[in-house]
Amino acid sequence: MYHRAFKKWMDFALSKLSSYFLPVKPVHVAIYLQHVLESTNSFSSVDTAFYAIKWAHEIAGMVSPTDNQEVSRVREAAKRILGAGRPNMKEPLSVEVLKGTVEGADLSNVLQLETSEEVLNNRMSHIRFYEGFMIIKVGKSKTDQLRQGDEAVIAQSKENACPAFLLKEYLKKLDISPDSSEFVFRPLVKTKSSYKLVQVDKHISYATFRGQLTKSLQSIVPNPSVFGTHSFRSGGASRAANSGVSDRVFQRHMEKCRS
Repeated sequence: MYHRAFKKWMDFALSKLSSYFLPVKPVHVAIYLQHVLESTNSFSSVDTAFYAIKWAHEIAGMVSPTDNQEVSRVREAAKRILGAGRPNMKEPLSVEVLKGTVEGADLSNVLQLETSEEVLNNRMSHIRFYEGFMIIKVGKSKTDQLRQGDEAVIAQSKENACPAFLLKEYLKKLDISPDSSEFVFRPLVKTKSSYKLVQVDKHISYATFRGQLTKSLQSIVPNPSVFGTHSFRSGGASRAANSGVSDRVFQRHMEKCRS
């Protein structure tokens, strides 16, 4: 069992880190355990990876990087996250529900426009518009183990639920300059006629977005509580799988979407 688990670490080290697999630096073990944590639903997989690396170093007469405090913290985090399972997984958000939410929204109301986007951490400097598409710079993501960053390309369509169209409407109504480096989705304050952005360098909270999402879904679905922010990603995954998108293309897309 440890031999098989160590072989997985070897493949990861050579392909993802361009690093030799023995001896292992503690930071690389921490990165690998994080990778296992994010790609499995079982704490035992993380534990097996941890002890396989420890086992290999001990038979080689080397000091094990698993004794490092930071590596142990990642293992403990995995235990807290995965140890009790994930009983409250949210349902995928279908294209039909998403379209219904947009069609039922008042797009002249920037508060409802703000709930149409999932990305909370983006600054205006991360977004560029082109003819027929936009590019969003992803500064970091859970699957970007080397923290190199990436870019996501989103095509613009004629659909009302098109994210590029909705984002343009949002930016126009709030008069956000293309040259700004501030967070795009910031807290809003109500004025006599509409809303305006609070002038602080702070994006809206997860709780705020989650609450607005629930309100937007109330007239569309029987039970909005079964959906969450992760429902966008799982819904996109289901749609791609049902549409016959190849595994390689699909996996690449999902890596870009996790922010």
